[in-house]
Amino acid sequence: QADIVIGAVLVPGSRAPSVITADMLSDMPEMGIVIDVAIDQGGSVEGIHPTTHRDPTYLSNGVTHYAVTNMPGILGNTSSVSLSNATYPYVLRLANAGLDTTVLEDSAISWGVTTLNGHLTHPAVPGARTVVPHRETSRVEY
Repeated sequence: QADIVIGAVLVPGSRAPSVITADMLSDMPEMGIVIDVAIDQGGSVEGIHPTTHRDPTYLSNGVTHYAVTNMPGILGNTSSVSLSNATYPYVLRLANAGLDTTVLEDSAISWGVTTLNGHLTHPAVPGARTVVPHRETSRVEY
């Protein structure tokens, strides 16, 4: 019975499970809003489909759905700076200690390594399915 619902589920290497059902959405009030951040991985809201920056929403049963693939793309510069700031410490560690030492000593980095010396090292990779996001131009119009 929420006015706004945000679905943001990530299962590394797998499709996002539908954790918000159509029945749950039917309990939302008219003019409710559902945002599915997991849409790039298939979506965590049952029945939702990808939208674009150009046409970001659609109405279904009185509820506004927002499921833009590549949501950070609307603010490309800010997203890039944020990602750089978040990854810089890892890059610095790799540069200073080397790959082998870093993978052995830093569990956060070791879980991010998917292949090493020609071998798959992450358990989720062999069964991973790629979800192809909705294609659109990279240009965003306001």
